[in-house]
Amino acid sequence: MRMKKQSKQRRRNRRKGLLAFVIVLLLVVWGGVKLPLVFTESVEEAAFGSTALYRSKTVDNALMRTGDLILVNGGYAYDFEQAETKYPIASLKNDSYQVKNDEISLNKKTIKQFNALFRAFERHTGHNNVSIISAYRDYAYQESVLNDYISSYGYDTAMDYVAMPGFSEHHTGLAADIAVADEAGETETFTGEDEYAFVGENAWKYGFINRYPADKTGVTGIANEPWHYRYVGKAHAYVMREKGMCLEEYEEYLRNFTFGQSCLSVNIHGDDYKIYYIPAGEGSTRLQVPLFGRYTVSGNNMDGFIVTV
Repeated sequence: MRMKKQSKQRRRNRRKGLLAFVIVLLLVVWGGVKLPLVFTESVEEAAFGSTALYRSKTVDNALMRTGDLILVNGGYAYDFEQAETKYPIASLKNDSYQVKNDEISLNKKTIKQFNALFRAFERHTGHNNVSIISAYRDYAYQESVLNDYISSYGYDTAMDYVAMPGFSEHHTGLAADIAVADEAGETETFTGEDEYAFVGENAWKYGFINRYPADKTGVTGIANEPWHYRYVGKAHAYVMREKGMCLEEYEEYLRNFTFGQSCLSVNIHGDDYKIYYIPAGEGSTRLQVPLFGRYTVSGNNMDGFIVTV
């Protein structure tokens, strides 16, 4: 009698297990639910595949000077007429880091991602003493920073560390300089060493790159600045990290991947991205974007647009 009951119970358990499996399978196939079974990271140069589920969208070329991937350096000026709204960091930040004063501001998305990065840093180290000491600068402010540097260190040194007004990443609201603060609020240079190496090692997960690394000064035109972080978006930060590229090199690399021909195929922990470049037209540009699903478009501030699906 007991054996019959045990046998019935096993059959019920098997039926329950089978039912649960079928439900999960239906959710995956028809419900679009992702199962985080394999946590992989990869980037591949791939054939584009079918273009059937894409549509054309015409945009003014002024938008080429907007977006997370705009290149602003000694050769490409920032277009203040296309500027996004900047917000005081102090009004939107969490308690995992500090900010030098209430006036320092950034784009809202950049603040959100700094919140996430420094929350992770605090959880890992127990410290909340990273401080943003410089972020958005208008033209006049950048001019004053340059003049102060020239007065203090001389023209040649100033040119190594400070961009000319109009040509600074700090105009974008996508970049910030960080430091380490003591209990009195005094700051010292952020070197990214020891336990603070966590920031540099994990910044890409939140869409940030160390914009001016020591081995790229000949390309960026700016000396090593381990304290300067720039938001570009998670998929792009990951590719740059894997390829060992600075932003100038990455923008040039992306020109190899055009709609309908080839793309960058990126997988980050089950999230798939397709990245491709569309050169600008005359006055306006026809962008090919997906009919369904999420995508972003960014100009490169030079000659085209990058679509991230």
